[in-house]
Amino acid sequence: MREVALVTGASGGIGEDLARLIAAGGRDLVLVARSAPKLQALADELSRAHNITATILSQDLSEPDAAGKVARIMAERQVTIDVLVNNAGFGTFGEFARENPEEQLRMLQLNIVTLTSLTPGMLERRRGRVLNVASTVTFQPGPRMAVYYASKAYVMSLSLALTEETADTGVTVTCLCPGPTRTGFQERAQMSKSRLF
Repeated sequence: MREVALVTGASGGIGEDLARLIAAGGRDLVLVARSAPKLQALADELSRAHNITATILSQDLSEPDAAGKVARIMAERQVTIDVLVNNAGFGTFGEFARENPEEQLRMLQLNIVTLTSLTPGMLERRRGRVLNVASTVTFQPGPRMAVYYASKAYVMSLSLALTEETADTGVTVTCLCPGPTRTGFQERAQMSKSRLF
């Protein structure tokens, strides 16, 4: 049986590109994001192009218990995940005191809580691979994006700690830290005109 990779945030940007690479490598896919039409189009394309099985799961991962819903659906479908790509995330731009508190909490739910909650299943089975997508912002504070930068620092810290804990267990934990990349992130963070990109 082929290995199965679950990719969050697979409907565009880095998540879509990672899904394409994984499919080209011959693994089956579970694509997770909010946009069912985009996911289905990608699943159909990759299934045909690489002779794999690509299924979708339309789920807003910024909701409480989103990771629990994903886990329950995978159990119902009797799908065991061999590779977990925690890619979904978003940021906001503005002064901390003026940011929308509810939006900040949704960001923390997605960037930290859901990512953390999806990972234990891999560790319990003592086999598999986890790729957590952070950012180069991990390495410095970020005025006007304070919560986003801090959330990505968490992802790096967790990944490094789990790498140590999983040594010699059959599980690998890797953290990817891409720099500024043209994706839907800019529009979501209202940074389309930023010189950063």
